[in-house]
Amino acid sequence: MALREPRLANLSTGFKLFLILSLALLPLGLIAFFATLQSSRTADLENQAQMRIALTESTRKLAATIASDISATRVAMEALGDQSEDPAICARLSGIMSAQGGSAAPFAIFGPASTPICATPAFAPRRPSTLSLPATGVPRIELQNGRLEIVVGSSTSHAGVIVYSREALAAVGAPGGFTVDYALALVGPDESLTLIEYTGEPGLAGYETLSAPVGTTGLSAEMTVAREPFSAAEIVAILLPLVMWAAAAAIGWLVVDRLLIRPLRRLEREVSAYQPGEILEPIQEPTSAHELRQLGSTFHTITRMISTHEAELAEGLARQTRLTREVHHRVKNNLQVIASLINLHARGANAPDVARAYASIQRRVDALSVVHRNHYAELEESRGVELRKLVGELAQNLRASVPEGEHGPIITLDLATCYVTQDVAVPVAFLLTELIELAMSCDARARIAITLRPVDAGSARLSVCSSALIESAALDARLADRFGRVIEGLSRQLRSPLARDTRIGEFSLILATSDETPRL
Repeated sequence: MALREPRLANLSTGFKLFLILSLALLPLGLIAFFATLQSSRTADLENQAQMRIALTESTRKLAATIASDISATRVAMEALGDQSEDPAICARLSGIMSAQGGSAAPFAIFGPASTPICATPAFAPRRPSTLSLPATGVPRIELQNGRLEIVVGSSTSHAGVIVYSREALAAVGAPGGFTVDYALALVGPDESLTLIEYTGEPGLAGYETLSAPVGTTGLSAEMTVAREPFSAAEIVAILLPLVMWAAAAAIGWLVVDRLLIRPLRRLEREVSAYQPGEILEPIQEPTSAHELRQLGSTFHTITRMISTHEAELAEGLARQTRLTREVHHRVKNNLQVIASLINLHARGANAPDVARAYASIQRRVDALSVVHRNHYAELEESRGVELRKLVGELAQNLRASVPEGEHGPIITLDLATCYVTQDVAVPVAFLLTELIELAMSCDARARIAITLRPVDAGSARLSVCSSALIESAALDARLADRFGRVIEGLSRQLRSPLARDTRIGEFSLILATSDETPRL
C-alpha cells in the first residue's frame, strides 16, 4: 500500500515560505495589536464613564420631576375631594408643577363626571379609565402617540391625567455640561420615545449605548454616543504588522523565486515538453541556485544518452522490419509457387475426381495465402486482419477455383468491418473453406450466404447459410467422413462452439475481435 503524503508536502514552496514568515512575525503583530487595543479600550472606558454620569443625571431629573408631579396631583385630588369648589387648589397645583420643570405639564383632574373639574387651559382630554389602576393608587404610565401619559387614581373616585410632550421631557432630561453629541430615549415595555436625536456624523467605530431605569416609573432611559474613532497613530500601529508581513513575504518570495522557483519552473516546462530524440539544455541563469544548475547538467547528460540509445534502437528496429518484410515476401512467394504447381497438375489431370482433389487442395493453399497477404498488409498499422476484406477475397478465390466446365456456387456477402488477430484469421479462413466446399460437394450450384455482424465490444458472429447445408443423408455422410472432424477441430481452435441450424442450413459461431471493431 502506498504511503500517503502529508498535506504540507502538497503545498507550493511560495505558500510554505509565506506561512513560515507569517508565523515568525506573529508575536510582533500580536504585541502591536493588543497595545493598540488597550489604548482604544481605555478611551472607550472614559467615554462610558462620562455617559454613565450624564445618563444618571438625566434619569434622576426625569424621575424627580415625574414623581413630584404625581405626588402634587394626588394631593390636589385629595383636597378637591374635601373642597370640590375651591379654585385655588388647581392654581396651587399648576404653580407646583411650574416650579419643578420650568413650565407646567398639561394636566387635568376629573371627578365622578366625564368633564374635568380642574385642567390646564386648552387641555381637554377624556376622562381616563381607572378600573385597571391598583387599589393603592399606583399611577399608570404609558408611552403613546409620541408623548408620556400618566394616569393617577385616588380613593375619592377622582382621576388625574398628566401629559408630557417630547420637547418637555427632552428639556427636563438633558444632562448639564455634557457637550458630546448623543441620543436620548425613553423605553417602555411596548413602545419607546426618542427625546433627543443624534445629530452628529455616523462614526466608523460604531455606537455605544447605555441604559438606566427612571426611578420607579417602570421606564428606562437609553443614551447612545458614537465611539471614538481610531487616531492616525492607532491606525499606523495596527497596519504596521501587516506592512511588515507584506514586506518580509515579498522579499523572501523574490529571493526564493530568483534562486529556486523560476529555474525549477523552466526545467519543469522543458522536461514536460521533452520529446524522444531531443537534448535538454543546461540551466544558464547565473542567479539560479548552484544545485539546480547541476541538476540541469544532469538532465542534459541523461537526455543525450537517451537520444543515442534511441537512435541505436531505431536503427535496430528498421533492420528488424526489413528482415520481417523479407520473410513475409518469401512466404508469400512460396505460397504462390505452391498454388501455381497445384494448378498446373490440376490442368494435366485427366480424371474429374483427380481435378476436384487438386482444386480442393488449391482452395486451402489459397485460404492460407489470403490470410498471410492480409496480415502483411495490416502489419504497419498493427490493427490485425480485417475480416471483411479477407472473406471477400477468399470468396472470390473459391469461385475462381471451380474446375473448367463445371458450375460454381453463388456466394453472397453481408459483412461488417471487424479486425481479428492472425491466430483467429487462419482458422476462420480454413473453416469458411471447409463449409463452402462441403456445400459445393452436396450441391455445386448452391447459394451460399456469409454474414458477419458484431455482437458486442470484442466479439462478432460469423454465419454460413445455404440450402445445401440443410440436413440430408448426403450431408450427414460427408460430415461423418472427414468434414465433421475438420470443422469441429477448427471451432475448438477458435475456442467457440459451432452452432448448427439444420432447418435453414446454417453454421455459426462467435469470434473474438479487437477493440477497434466498430459497432453497427
